[in-house]
Amino acid sequence: MRRKNVCGHQLPLPEEDIFVGRYVACTSPLRTWFDLAGLLSLKDLVIAGDFLLRRRDPLSTPGAMDAFLAEKQGRAGYPKAMKPRALIRANTDSPKETELRLLLTAAGLPEPCINVPMFDETGGWVQDPDMSYEEFKVALQYDGGHHATPAQRRSDIYRDEKARSLGWLVLVLTQLDLDPIVPGEEPTAITKVRAALTKRGWKPSR
Repeated sequence: MRRKNVCGHQLPLPEEDIFVGRYVACTSPLRTWFDLAGLLSLKDLVIAGDFLLRRRDPLSTPGAMDAFLAEKQGRAGYPKAMKPRALIRANTDSPKETELRLLLTAAGLPEPCINVPMFDETGGWVQDPDMSYEEFKVALQYDGGHHATPAQRRSDIYRDEKARSLGWLVLVLTQLDLDPIVPGEEPTAITKVRAALTKRGWKPSR
């Protein structure tokens, strides 16, 4: 491609790396993610990878991603793609949930489970918390902008009160908890989750 402010590249691709849409042909989701390995940060590559394996309407599967990477072994970009692959998880619901998970694990906290169903004493389904520590009965909910509507707030309150009645400690986190109040300080998400886990008996490994 020759156009102002556009840098075109040519590369022979196998047929399975090409997705033919209604109006244009482009690289497949996995191939696009792989090509971005040399451009994006580790965090953004994990977020993009989680998006491919998301819970609703996923664009790929863990098995397909691993098979794709196995075929690229020894090629340019393979080492950079394998680093985020170790951190990518399936069944997430939003990029912010991935960002929260990475923030917690980078701070030395245990990795939470993702969207694991919670049940009451009769076996009835209660909710699928965004993330949870079942051993300590700590649930994490990330509330984005759509949770601000009155109807959604009522639903969220009922959801979380039911979980608390079953002995769960529920933390509701927002974007404010991901960003440090003062540059260099620990984000409140880390402080809150660490305190909740400690309250429930978790001890950091030395």
